[in-house]
Amino acid sequence: METLQHLRRLGDEALQMESIYLSLKIEKALTGGEFEKEAALREAEELWKEIRNEYYSFLDFLQGRSNMAA
Repeated sequence: METLQHLRRLGDEALQMESIYLSLKIEKALTGGEFEKEAALREAEELWKEIRNEYYSFLDFLQGRSNMAA
């Protein structure tokens, strides 16, 4: 049960970071050359990718351990 909770938390974190990242991308598109949050955009993208990779790595681990597909 703890493993499913961990997987769910990682999924929730990935969704939250993706939402932040996409909000910043939209803001950048709307502001054009006057976008002042480039560092925050890069950081959000990096965090989102790291969390997403951790989520899928953990999911692969669970699938390998149980020999079941998600």
